[in-house]
Amino acid sequence: MQKVIKVLLLIVLLAATCFGSYKGVIAIWGEDEITSVTESPVGNGSTEVKSKDVKNMLVTAYYYDNYTQNVISYAVVRFFNLNTKECNYLFFPGNTKVDMSNETFSVLYNASSNIKQSCYISDIAPCFVRDSDRYGYTTMLLEDIIKTDIDCYEAITSDNVIRVVNLLDPVSFDVPKKLKFKDDSNIQIVLNKGMQTLLGDQVKGMLTKPELYDSEEERLAVSMDYIENYLFALTSIKDRDLQGDYYKQYYDLVMSDTNFQSMKPYMVYLYQLQPKDIKMTVAEGSYTKDSYKLNTTAIQAFVKTLLTTNTTANQTSDSSADADATTESNATTADATTEATTTEAATTEATTEEATTEEATTEEKKDIDSKDLEIEIYNSTTINGLAARWKAKLENEGLKITATETERNYHLKDCQILVKNKRMGKDLLEFFPNAEIKVDKETLKASGADIRIVLGTNDNI
Repeated sequence: MQKVIKVLLLIVLLAATCFGSYKGVIAIWGEDEITSVTESPVGNGSTEVKSKDVKNMLVTAYYYDNYTQNVISYAVVRFFNLNTKECNYLFFPGNTKVDMSNETFSVLYNASSNIKQSCYISDIAPCFVRDSDRYGYTTMLLEDIIKTDIDCYEAITSDNVIRVVNLLDPVSFDVPKKLKFKDDSNIQIVLNKGMQTLLGDQVKGMLTKPELYDSEEERLAVSMDYIENYLFALTSIKDRDLQGDYYKQYYDLVMSDTNFQSMKPYMVYLYQLQPKDIKMTVAEGSYTKDSYKLNTTAIQAFVKTLLTTNTTANQTSDSSADADATTESNATTADATTEATTTEAATTEATTEEATTEEATTEEKKDIDSKDLEIEIYNSTTINGLAARWKAKLENEGLKITATETERNYHLKDCQILVKNKRMGKDLLEFFPNAEIKVDKETLKASGADIRIVLGTNDNI
């Protein structure tokens, strides 16, 4: 596996663009209504017109173009849902191998006879000289994989990675272990384990040198942790002028078929993004000795789910008028039904309440207060520092937190609470209402804790 996960760095920058840049754009152009920009025919500026074509789902391809090796090392597709404000990033490892459809192969083969129907994603770029062809035809291949149109692409070359990273102030990051490597100038860099603030050359080395890690999965986890920190730092900047400056400089550095002005219709939506809205997924597949084989059926199902979620949200919005029109009629019927059932409910209320109170009292006596127990917190997500933040919060509530750990074998969305017996952990639902409580004595035996809270992506604070 010679390709590296350089696209993760790209996504840091590209996602950063989404989070940071639109604020400056709004500051420059105003926020009163969504507009699009059309160039003046005489080339002396632009005029604003009301946009009617802002899509509910913006799909963007991102590339890390390794000019040194003349290949696109990694590719990512982002799905930005304007209804839910959720951004889903779908990562394609650099050694991803695909079998393109006959239709797509025909188009690409006519453009370059060097292209094979079964090939790596990285094989497309070297077949073309012009950057627009490198990215345009690679985008066509990605569209064939996901069976969805991609609206635009943005690419960062290996020449500009450090410049883009350094557009933002150095980000603090908890380096997981000692890392030692040489930068592009052959200068030795040593990153010791622990919290540090990292510059562009340090980030580039940390995320793009496979020899620093025992496995691709380990490198992926480190990269995603850094991305979370970067996005948190970026979204913490409230000065729109600074955000706008960042955005404009970013588009001066990247290769793209979109630009600073063309993003304007989406600025008001991008402005609402938060780190918790970012979801990162590696395209489903399996590693072999020299390639990553995609499960295209699973990938297309995943994409379809994202698009369905968008459609459902859109339909909900579009149907609001109809819902309002029928509210009065439904309310009248509901009132009648409520009145008819009130008498019956009142007849049994006293008996039911008495039984419920007795049952609740009995159950309450059985439960053990978590403040009397030893609790450990595990972070199953790629959100760096999540366990530490929950530790501070729960300790402030009087709970005893004995340890915090990172454990990515769980891959949870909602919290899971492991307990030694069924009398424990129920009061923790106050903090984690969607959590699942499970009795797991064996897991807890090794650490000696009474409770283990395993955080999911929905538990971000």
